Amino acid sequence: MRSVFSRFLFLFFVLFLTGACSHGNDVIRQDENPTERHGTESNRVMGESCTRSEAEKFTLKARENPLAALEAAVCYAFLARQGENRAEKLADAKEGRKMAEAAMKSFPENATAHYLMAYLTGLEAENDPARGLELVPVIEREALTAGHLNPNIDNGGPDRMLGELYLRAPSFPMSVGDVEKAMTHFRKAVKLAPNFLQNRVGLLEALVENEDPSEACLEIEKIFVRMPPEEEMTEEWKRSLKLLKRMCGMWGDK
Repeated sequence: MRSVFSRFLFLFFVLFLTGACSHGNDVIRQDENPTERHGTESNRVMGESCTRSEAEKFTLKARENPLAALEAAVCYAFLARQGENRAEKLADAKEGRKMAEAAMKSFPENATAHYLMAYLTGLEAENDPARGLELVPVIEREALTAGHLNPNIDNGGPDRMLGELYLRAPSFPMSVGDVEKAMTHFRKAVKLAPNFLQNRVGLLEALVENEDPSEACLEIEKIFVRMPPEEEMTEEWKRSLKLLKRMCGMWGDK
């Protein structure tokens, strides 16, 4: 019963989300609370659009200017998300990963470089499933390092990435999948950037996977409140929120 209700709750939310709200691109985004920039930080906002010619220009400059490698990695992260086919996305992810690795060698304490390394490795795994499990340790290591250096980057990005990794990877002994770890990292991400919805949606999915509908109900209500509807959907949004509270109340009475 718990499992059925949990999954129905998440399905209800997904249907509302796809029907009532517009979506942003799933790319690296600027922080809610950006930290002060240093001399080894990229001038390009993470998630900012980038052309292939710009990426290639930064790649050429990286031979003499290590900071350009960081700029190139940011560009390739964008291109790898926006590519039209898997082969193109994979090529961009690999090139971006090379640039991130070069930046890491020059700036080993740069959180952005480690985060981009994890992010681009994840994109490489996504577009080359045969190597997915092989790349998991790299993603985990670099995301942990980025989180240690600057957990605030990309709105709690390192913890959000780790939450996704532990939620979706196969469990031990095949890989590192662990729903408890996923919830821990998503909670950290929510604490760091409570208004960044990807953090809360990740936590919600982990709670559903853990079959915890009571806490999932609390979390989904917070998401609704932070997710204003498009103007023409205001009444539907209010009705959906009332229905959600009624559903959760029904579960609480059992």
